[in-house]
Amino acid sequence: MIDYIDRGLKTKPILPFAVSAEDRIKAFTKDMEIATIFYLAESNREKGEGHILKKTDEKLVFIAEACYPIWLVPWGGATLLFDGLGVTSHTLSYDRLPDVKAFNNDMRRSAKTCKAYSVALSRNANYFKNFAGKEEKTIEGLITPPDFIQDFSLYRSKVEKTEKLLAAKVVLSPILNKSEISASVKDLSDLGARIDEDVKNLDASMKLLSITTREKAKAIREEIQEIRKKFDKRIEKVKPRVTKKIRQIQEKHDKKINRMSKRFERQLQLLHKDQVKLEKTQKRLKGEIKRCEAKIRSCKRRKNKRSEIHWTQKLEKIRKTLPTFQKKIKEIERRIENLETTKNLEISKKRIECDTRIEESMKILKELEASREARIRMKQPEITSMEETASLIINQINEMTKSKKAALNDFDRISIARRKKTRALVYLPFYFVRYEMESKKRYDIYPPSIVSGMGILAKMKGVFGATKMKCFLQPRSKAITVFLNQLVTLIQKNPMFEKEVTEAGIQDSVLRTKKLRIGVKRGLKELKKEKWITKNELQTLSKLLFIHTPSAHSLKKTKIKLAARA
Repeated sequence: MIDYIDRGLKTKPILPFAVSAEDRIKAFTKDMEIATIFYLAESNREKGEGHILKKTDEKLVFIAEACYPIWLVPWGGATLLFDGLGVTSHTLSYDRLPDVKAFNNDMRRSAKTCKAYSVALSRNANYFKNFAGKEEKTIEGLITPPDFIQDFSLYRSKVEKTEKLLAAKVVLSPILNKSEISASVKDLSDLGARIDEDVKNLDASMKLLSITTREKAKAIREEIQEIRKKFDKRIEKVKPRVTKKIRQIQEKHDKKINRMSKRFERQLQLLHKDQVKLEKTQKRLKGEIKRCEAKIRSCKRRKNKRSEIHWTQKLEKIRKTLPTFQKKIKEIERRIENLETTKNLEISKKRIECDTRIEESMKILKELEASREARIRMKQPEITSMEETASLIINQINEMTKSKKAALNDFDRISIARRKKTRALVYLPFYFVRYEMESKKRYDIYPPSIVSGMGILAKMKGVFGATKMKCFLQPRSKAITVFLNQLVTLIQKNPMFEKEVTEAGIQDSVLRTKKLRIGVKRGLKELKKEKWITKNELQTLSKLLFIHTPSAHSLKKTKIKLAARA
């Protein structure tokens, strides 16, 4: 049978329930603490309403200070938090890798030749595109919410060595034992080691791919250099012979063109000579015409008819002769033009013939160069394809590595960075309240809190009742509050746990223990003195404290109900 309540009176590490805010000067006493909880519990109690069908008031069964067990477990360079009651759990996912060893062996076997390696790369292009599957591992009791870990770490750091005698407190026994925690820590460590090994294997595969691809690309480039060297050697061997032949062709055609040019030049020279003679004669005749016209004008002035007739006849004769010379000059110009055209055409034909012969002579060189470039171009895509496929696989592996490293980083987020030397049990304090109304019951939890200073009291002038008290005693952490509220769910699911907790709560209730009731009265007066409650509230709460004090009969009745339910 499980003992849910630790009834030993020895001292245990316990965190303080209430810590004063920085602006609070006055001490916050234990009496004030339990008085404030009593005030809030009473304010939260449901009162009967209605005039015709008045409901029964809810009964305040107990208010007990309780302690929730938290295991602090060293893990590597950090500390893990475990829920002592095992209410919390955390499920870790593990992505299974494809068979890395098989991939590496395939790459190594195929690395004997570039062709085989390229085929292997293409075959495994999507090998690391997806994980092989997913596994899940649930770590019972492990507390992982980052906000809880952060808040608990700050909370614990201030009072790490504080120990108090746990009298008049409901101390919940840890259900999660040391062997179970050790097994969970081992599972967690094994999973971390597997992920770390995965990262190393993936890094090894990336390194293998990078090195092998670089070596094979280098080998292909060396093949290209060898091809270039081989063809360059053949080209250099043939080139002098081709050059010599080209020079001979050029010299031969230059001679032909030179002879042809001279022949045409001689013909053109004769034509130009005849052209010059005709132009001189034409010029002379034009001069004669001008002289005749001048003579005729002179004869007319002297009225020498005979001389006028002579020069007129001579002028007519010259004028008739002049068109003939003009026609001959145009004919010679046409012949010169045609001869120039023919000359250029013939020379052009000879040059084309020369170029054709040169082109034919260079054919062997061009064929060698073309073969060289073709062989090189066939090799270049091999390098490109190999490097691109290897890069694709490496990127896939890199994505998996990032995912694995992110999983490793998650391990840091589920632990407190500071390492504790040995496993320890620390208790989280809270107040536990039970209400009853006929057959119904409900529970309230008041988590560790911050006590406000007098500054907030000034701001809340005109605010009264529970609202003011909730501002006075505020939960120190939302995450810790949510965590402790899980206890209510556990009570509802486990009747035996509820029975033991309720019995212990009644036994150590603020309402039942005389010493604590006196403390509540003193605390209410201190609250009144600080003006957190009014005089009327002090009187009302003092009466209610007496009313809520349980009788022996009511305690026996509650125990019978619990036993029957359990």
